[in-house]
Amino acid sequence: MSRRTDDYDRSARITRDAYEYAQREDSDPEFASLMLGSMVEQGSREERGTYPPDGHDYPASGR
Repeated sequence: MSRRTDDYDRSARITRDAYEYAQREDSDPEFASLMLGSMVEQGSREERGTYPPDGHDYPASGR
């Protein structure tokens, strides 16, 4: 599996877990909102081609 595919899969799992957490009665709404908002922002930046930012590529990507 490529690093990018692995990163996408991890991001999808984090987003799913954050959504499921947000649905719980004992969840912290502020934390859930922060997590979901950051994942939406990351997805938006990936779509625009501005994520990861310059200098923050995948480890050893140039080797």
